Amino acid sequence: MTELACYKHPDRPTLLRCNQCERPICISCAVRTPTGYRCKECVSGQQKKFDTALWSDYVIVFFTGAVLSGLASLLILAISSFIWFIVIILAPITGVTIGNLARRLVKGRHSRWLNLIFGASMIVGALPMLLALGLGGALGMIALGQGGGASPASLLAFTPLLWQIVYLVIATPAAYSQFSGVFLRK
Repeated sequence: MTELACYKHPDRPTLLRCNQCERPICISCAVRTPTGYRCKECVSGQQKKFDTALWSDYVIVFFTGAVLSGLASLLILAISSFIWFIVIILAPITGVTIGNLARRLVKGRHSRWLNLIFGASMIVGALPMLLALGLGGALGMIALGQGGGASPASLLAFTPLLWQIVYLVIATPAAYSQFSGVFLRK
């Protein structure tokens, strides 16, 4: 039996072959798939077949996620000032709803970058509210704690910011998983 060498690394002997193109591959070039080991070129070629997103989908997904996340953060601000714990219930519902709406607008087309841009858009949409509440909390803390230290009353100025962060931490993964098609149930 002749000893094979990796097609990319001729100095590395191997017994592995890509199960698609049959080229010999070393362990560093092998990618484990559900159907066996493949070379990186065959894997990337297969992934390109599943990237169906159009250029316009990236724009649609970004603006949909950012605008709806921004509106949801305004809603969370209004609700959390009266019933703060409801944020924990509303955040995943809001995230799933935004994810479903964005998925429908792009008609189910997908790509890895489309998913990442959607997740980033959820964060970008909530950033103005986070910055406004952070600045407002800092100014409130300065106004209430002019005695030199941070009093407990002055720390309450950051409560709305805290609930915005809770919303973002819960809603963004829910929206991303709904949009990208990652489901955690069997």
